[in-house]
Amino acid sequence: MGAWHRSRRADLGLRALGLMFWTVAYLAIRTLVGMRINPQSAGALAYGLATIGFLGASAGSALTSLGNHLFDEIEVISRWRGASIDSFQRDDQ
Repeated sequence: MGAWHRSRRADLGLRALGLMFWTVAYLAIRTLVGMRINPQSAGALAYGLATIGFLGASAGSALTSLGNHLFDEIEVISRWRGASIDSFQRDDQ
């Protein structure tokens, strides 16, 4: 797979997508607050709107603030890397 996400156009596109996610989150939460639901009687619609609001705001924040740096590789120290398959020995052999 190529490095499509390294271009300036992709960076701006990802940040614009983040702003769109923020807008969707705002609309979902505004609708939820406007419904004035009693917390003890919240139904599937209320939970769905809260989920859309939370996920939209979270993803929108990540995309807007990081843009194409969202795909940067990071180095993990050996202590936190998982053990390789070769390091597991079967005792019954």
